[in-house]
Amino acid sequence: MLQLAHVVGLLGLINFFVLGAARKYLFAHPALQEKIVCALLTPLLIADIVHLTITWWALGDSRWSFWEWSGLLWITFLTGFSLLVPRIAWHMGIGRYVDRRDGQASRKI
Repeated sequence: MLQLAHVVGLLGLINFFVLGAARKYLFAHPALQEKIVCALLTPLLIADIVHLTITWWALGDSRWSFWEWSGLLWITFLTGFSLLVPRIAWHMGIGRYVDRRDGQASRKI
């Protein structure tokens, strides 16, 4: 369990730094910024879907007995959905590069 927590923490740090660097250093190149962010978020989106699907499948008949779920199972699903929703939203175009928010392409580094 501790190793899983470390892996999740590492993935979170990678997301934080890659997304921050893409916004900070690629603001003048929104098309390149989109490609880098897409390269990060697409495999993570696929992993979220596969992870939640396998977890749901592995529960068998007890998947509908919400009141019998352990705290860890609740955290797994809530965390999974809290990561899945923003990634789907980004792929739908929500939260993408906006000149007004991210600055004009002529801004100096």
